[in-house]
Amino acid sequence: MGSTTILNRPQAASALSASPKVVKNNKSLASSSAAPLTYGCNHIEKPLQGPTEGNKMRVLYGSATRVALDSSRAHAQTCEKCKFLITRTFLCMQCPSIYCPKDAEAHYKEKNHRFGIDSRSGHVYCFPCQDFIYDPALEKIRVEKEVAMEGGARKRRRLDDIKPSPEDLKYIESNTTLAPCRATGLRGFLNMGSTCFMSVVLQSLIHNPLVRNFYLADGHKPKECAQANCMSCAMEEVFSEFFATDKTDGFGPVNLLTTSWKCEQTLAGYQQQDAHEYLQFLLNQLHATNGGNTDTKTEQCKCIIHRAFYGNLQSDVTCEGCQNVTTAVDPVMDLSLDLRKKDKRKLATPKTEGDGAMQTLQECLERFTSTEKLGMNEYNCENCSGHQEVATKQLTVKRLPPVLCIQLKRFEHGSTKSSKIDTKIRFPMQLDMAPYTTRAKRKAKDGSTDCGPKSSLKGHGPYLYDLLSVVVHTGQINSGHYINFSRENGQWFRFDDSVVTLATEKDVLSAKAYLLFYIIRSLT
Repeated sequence: MGSTTILNRPQAASALSASPKVVKNNKSLASSSAAPLTYGCNHIEKPLQGPTEGNKMRVLYGSATRVALDSSRAHAQTCEKCKFLITRTFLCMQCPSIYCPKDAEAHYKEKNHRFGIDSRSGHVYCFPCQDFIYDPALEKIRVEKEVAMEGGARKRRRLDDIKPSPEDLKYIESNTTLAPCRATGLRGFLNMGSTCFMSVVLQSLIHNPLVRNFYLADGHKPKECAQANCMSCAMEEVFSEFFATDKTDGFGPVNLLTTSWKCEQTLAGYQQQDAHEYLQFLLNQLHATNGGNTDTKTEQCKCIIHRAFYGNLQSDVTCEGCQNVTTAVDPVMDLSLDLRKKDKRKLATPKTEGDGAMQTLQECLERFTSTEKLGMNEYNCENCSGHQEVATKQLTVKRLPPVLCIQLKRFEHGSTKSSKIDTKIRFPMQLDMAPYTTRAKRKAKDGSTDCGPKSSLKGHGPYLYDLLSVVVHTGQINSGHYINFSRENGQWFRFDDSVVTLATEKDVLSAKAYLLFYIIRSLT
């Protein structure tokens, strides 16, 4: 329950990663442990502090800013490497080079020139941060160059209008805390008494880019929220702690835990809970507290939870007497897959590592979407009189969600006892969901083969998923422990309560997964 341990934390490598969020509060920085805002980020602080390098960078920045703000200078919009004339380029702040965003990234990696100047505005972009930064000294140079290029009698008045007043500076200081470059969400949770089930679910959401970007973009505003016991307000607090403060010690989400207790009495107390059940509870609460519709069958819900997690499952029941097909389409937030193979009326135990080839996730999905016979009196055909003894049922995925959550049903609860299926299921880093869709199954019945298992690998983006997070349950059913593997900027990490360690793909793929989170490779 001590400090979070992080091994070999990688640099941020993708511009798609969410930027650190500026958190407004009622405390002045003077009373905070954080230092006053002096430099744009940690990376630019050291070079600007050096008398020689700092002066050189300021001169280069002033010259580059003048070029960037002059709309008549077309060469500022031309990449030196690819020679394309585009609307946005970066002027290197450490050498006289101009590149498009892609080549500017390559230039940074090759020369370690970390800062570029946006040719459209003159603002500074930090490549290690993967974000634009605000540096007071450089911003003053930019504003002065901008005003000087306007000329005329309005020059001095224009400069005075742009400069923040003492009141503005005081307001900024009292309502802003530092959002350092190192705040990347790599932080653990304190175990507050068998709360690992909650920690692993939260880690899966924190490293989900759709959910993360929603909260970091003020998708939910606690100051404007009037809801009592709002789970979304508690979730926003977690994101603020993970992405807006430079802390690496374990965080105790007390507010989220107690709010969970108030919203669901069965969660109250410190007994171990099921991670899948808590995930469903949390997603339903976030749906309700983010403007979600109460009746999603008549109107499509536009809340972040439905947009990210919800798909449609189609059920087709066919009467073998008259071939009448009864179809129902229902919304689902996850797929729950059986691990036991059905052989007529007997359940056969899945193969384990010692029994030869182990089961795969694809085999479980194939069983889930295969045709099964219904028992006597389980189906009443509308076209036939009386109950039909012979009917078949098939489930298929009608619409895939951007984030696909899969539960591997490891826990079995009987009337007298409960047990856990501890066998390993092999799952892939990339999952092709095309074979399990309604369209593919219909084509298979018609004898067509153009939607086979390899179809999405040829460019069908809506069916191809990448592994994002894995939740693992270790130990016995009543005394086990949950851990999480999540991917951040292309690197895997292992989250075990407050301890965060570097992981490899082999570590992830060898885990006995309970919950799998896949994210769509392309949204187009």
